Amino acid sequence: MLYACRASLPIAIAKISIELEWSKATSNVKDRSDRYGGERILYVSSLVWIVLTVATPLVLDLAVLTGRPVPFAILLRIVTGVAQGFYMPSMASICSRNLNSTEKGRIFGFCLAGTHLGVVIAGFIGSSLLTNYGWRSLFHFMGATALVWVAIYHMILSSTSEKRKSSNLPLLSVSETALDVPWKTLFTHPGFWAASVAHYTGSNAYFMIFNWLPTFFHDNYPDANGALYNVLPGLAIVCTSITAPHIAANIHSRGHSLTRTRKIVEGVSLLGMAFLLYLISPSAPFGVTLALFTLAMAIRGIHHGGVSVNPTDFAPNHTGAVFGIFNSFGAITGFVGTFVAGHMLEATNNDWTAVFWLTAVQNVIGAAVYAVFGTAQPII
Repeated sequence: MLYACRASLPIAIAKISIELEWSKATSNVKDRSDRYGGERILYVSSLVWIVLTVATPLVLDLAVLTGRPVPFAILLRIVTGVAQGFYMPSMASICSRNLNSTEKGRIFGFCLAGTHLGVVIAGFIGSSLLTNYGWRSLFHFMGATALVWVAIYHMILSSTSEKRKSSNLPLLSVSETALDVPWKTLFTHPGFWAASVAHYTGSNAYFMIFNWLPTFFHDNYPDANGALYNVLPGLAIVCTSITAPHIAANIHSRGHSLTRTRKIVEGVSLLGMAFLLYLISPSAPFGVTLALFTLAMAIRGIHHGGVSVNPTDFAPNHTGAVFGIFNSFGAITGFVGTFVAGHMLEATNNDWTAVFWLTAVQNVIGAAVYAVFGTAQPII
């Protein structure tokens, strides 16, 4: 549900920009908040981003009345991003504390696949809501649905806690803190930085598609069915994200070291996306362009058997804390990449090819760096 709500703004941004008269450079405010991270308290943080999702239309409408809508939009997305930033480190820590070394990477990768399912849900339902009820209805529906989810989550959490108390089992607690992590050892190891570079470049390509895909099709294929381009790429990445941990496990079982396995999987993901983005052209038929974007997102999903789960390899005893730092490299590009793409489009009169090629080049660099310096051996 987090990613379903998160996807609401990229899906609706073309309609919002027209109504509120935003340029492409202004539209990139939707992900400036992704620079900021979070830690735990999943239940409380979920309530925060759910309320903010429901309130987004009202805040934007009020912001327009002030004559300075952009600062209000930025502040809204910052606070939402902080609340949503709690999810990834929490999941990483839970998997690390409760699973053995063989299973933690596979299960964590499977959990990450669920985030992409939210994008599919938002794309499928959102296209219909935008057409029939306007962009505001998308935020209201996603927020209300997420509220139902968090209520169920709270009941399960309470039930689990009661069972542990009645059976005299200790409640799950976080055994790691930021002070316990040997950060100097981690930050001076080339393997950590290689994984961070690969994660940054791959995330840059993902966020570029995630954030700009609806706008790209709206600009270049105005008569296209929004349900197709909002759903198919997301559905493709869901399928490959689920299978990616199993693909990695199969490669590893064939005698390849875990380090080599991670490099193979990540190399295929980064270089595959780079090649497909290089082929995309706004002048191509709609079906061809949609197929290329869908394949690009599908191959991105393989990343969940590569660098995405690398922190469980090189920081097995500090996965939650390290993943919070590691994932910030991917989150940063949600701001930087979107900002650069928006201004490139403004400066080049919507030259989408330049944006795609720049993204592809970064992916090639990320693949090369990880191939040379990447590791799946414990660092700390």
